[in-house]
Amino acid sequence: MALALAGALSACGAEDTSGTSDASGGGEAEQVFEGEDVDLVVPYEPGGGYDAYARAMAPYLEECTGARIIVRNEPGAGGLVATNQTAVAPASENRMQIVNTVGLVSAQIAGAEGAIFDLNDLNWIGRVSAPPNVVVVTPDSPFQTWQDVVDAGEPVRFVAQGPGANDFIAPNILGDAYGFPFEIITGFAGSTEARQSVVAGDADAHALPIDSQLGAIESGDVRPLVTVAEEPDPLLPDTPAISETEAPDAEAQTIVDNLIAMGETGRSLIVSPQMEEERVEALREGFQCAIENQELLDQLESQQRPLAPLNGEEAAALVREVLEAPEAFQQLVTASY
Repeated sequence: MALALAGALSACGAEDTSGTSDASGGGEAEQVFEGEDVDLVVPYEPGGGYDAYARAMAPYLEECTGARIIVRNEPGAGGLVATNQTAVAPASENRMQIVNTVGLVSAQIAGAEGAIFDLNDLNWIGRVSAPPNVVVVTPDSPFQTWQDVVDAGEPVRFVAQGPGANDFIAPNILGDAYGFPFEIITGFAGSTEARQSVVAGDADAHALPIDSQLGAIESGDVRPLVTVAEEPDPLLPDTPAISETEAPDAEAQTIVDNLIAMGETGRSLIVSPQMEEERVEALREGFQCAIENQELLDQLESQQRPLAPLNGEEAAALVREVLEAPEAFQQLVTASY
């Protein structure tokens, strides 16, 4: 079973957008931020998933807060540069950031160089989405199921962008937990180049969030083998969840559960620890107002980028839980850097 808090919060988040209607105005949020500029920082180059979510939400956040939401891209060090800046932003700076929470949690656990923030100190506005990792192989791969990977007699060759990347951490932890031989091939310029190595037959598998793999899956370049989740994902309903493959022992199952929980931290919105409480609460209210707008939900659904919202307190609690994961899990995360 996955961690209790993670499972409960995910269920809660999944229900939040059901039966929503068009929203207009965010009440207190409008009064606090009316007429002000608020930067919505994306810690990556334009064009990726984080950028797409930020730009889709921006007009609805404007409607709900009365502020002018300005999307700014601040790439650098896998998101650490922008996050460090947000963590020290003064109370007077209207700065909100969408973050790769999985990457930040793993960086803090590992004590990664360049991570000078404490996620427990940040103000969490809410979780936006939480696409689980999916392991993909080629259509003609001998691995037909995740159990085939677990039973492998020869090293399973995963590809990854490099230590600390999502596609490096997941196979490192899964290989240890399930006890199968594996190697991780790195040195790729990005996730697309890494996946192409699998397509070309130079490697066996690649693990990345579903929305990053979906295009290649739909084109037939790769086949989904398993999602690193408790339940099958709506975007890939016929792909089994990893929870269906029993781990070798209780300690290994705990490691898998914590990997699932870390994935559920997803993509979130944060602001500085220094921001005044009234303004934090107003942004939380504005976020909740925005994600209830049916136009936004329809727009993101058409892009196959569904919301999986949690409120700020729930998002913070989930992050706190994963940061307090057992030592065995933390050691595996640290070894992935």
